[in-house]
Amino acid sequence: MTARRSPSRPSPRLPPETDCGVAPELMDYLFAGSPEPEPLQAAPSAPPSAPPSAPGRGVARQVGDVLVESRLAGMGDADVRSTLARKLCRLLPDLPPGGADTVSAVAIRALEQLARDHIVRVREALATAIKDIACAPPTVVATLARDVERTVAEPVLRCCAALSDEDLLDIVAAAPAGWALSAIARRHSIGAALSDAIAGSSHAEATGILLDNSGAVIAEPTLESLVERSAHHPDWREKLARRPALPRRLALRLADFVDLAVADTLRRRPDFDDATVAEIAATTRRRIDWAEAPESAESPERRAVRLHRLGKLDETALGDAMSWNETGFVRAALTLRARVAPEVVELILDAHDPQAVTALVWRAGLSMRCAMQIQARAAGIHPRAMLNARQGSGFPLSSAEMARHLERYGIGP
Repeated sequence: MTARRSPSRPSPRLPPETDCGVAPELMDYLFAGSPEPEPLQAAPSAPPSAPPSAPGRGVARQVGDVLVESRLAGMGDADVRSTLARKLCRLLPDLPPGGADTVSAVAIRALEQLARDHIVRVREALATAIKDIACAPPTVVATLARDVERTVAEPVLRCCAALSDEDLLDIVAAAPAGWALSAIARRHSIGAALSDAIAGSSHAEATGILLDNSGAVIAEPTLESLVERSAHHPDWREKLARRPALPRRLALRLADFVDLAVADTLRRRPDFDDATVAEIAATTRRRIDWAEAPESAESPERRAVRLHRLGKLDETALGDAMSWNETGFVRAALTLRARVAPEVVELILDAHDPQAVTALVWRAGLSMRCAMQIQARAAGIHPRAMLNARQGSGFPLSSAEMARHLERYGIGP
């Protein structure tokens, strides 16, 4: 009795002179895609021997033996298919890449079918065996990486070098489960684009893992965004302070947060000069003095009025207040500096409108850096929605554009 064939897909035949050691019956089975082939009554006859000079003859025979052995043992058994997955993975490094010959194509087809197997433990066996193989077929690892079962997808997402950045970016863009993002964030090597995608996913745990990963390249704009967002994620701050090649200006921005452990980490970095270390220490000291000053017992509004009269209601004071999350002081300061009614300031900040917040800060005579801090800390604007500085420090909107945004809230020239 012969193996059942699909009537709609004729199975390819190899001429005897090009046969590579894969039994014709097994070729029929694989290319027909039959999930439950009829068992053979006897082992297929051995293919004719090839000239000794034929390349890959040894591994071709091994692939053929593995496939025939699995066929005879009963491909309907999940344990047999799991064993087949492991054996084929061990042979992958010796096969021509990309299905360059018939034996490789048959092996890859078998792996593709196993990657879609309805039994979880079969896919688990394949994922565990293939995760460390750099030459693994892209179609197979891409299927496994998108598996809904954590035990299947996680090893491939975390370890498989054959998984392309394009696939990984596509997976992150699909908003997967948190464990999938965390697995990607633990990869040995992560490029800037993928780091940016993980950081922009709003998954706090995965972002924290990314920050701890010394093999992750994180671009400076992404680091800057994470520094701002760390206002709401205190556990990120020390991780940011330990990042290699942390720009000096971001180190000083981190020092804005009153976190003695972070300040100590920054001061101990060997790549900062004495002036930077002294500035970090001074910033930390000033933040503590702000909270411990006798005036701290005043209401936020009264303190803002007093500093305004003294000409000291500046960005330094606003930064000190935001480091302690004193949003009442920030609202009062914007009211005084921008000469706008308090209820209008509250309306703009509570609307989470990045353009209007930026325009309000501009009207108050403050910098775009201050506008970004107020967007993140006082207005609670999502990092992806924030209006970022132009060329690092400039306002991204023209004066006319900002005036139009203010007019929407009844603020005239």
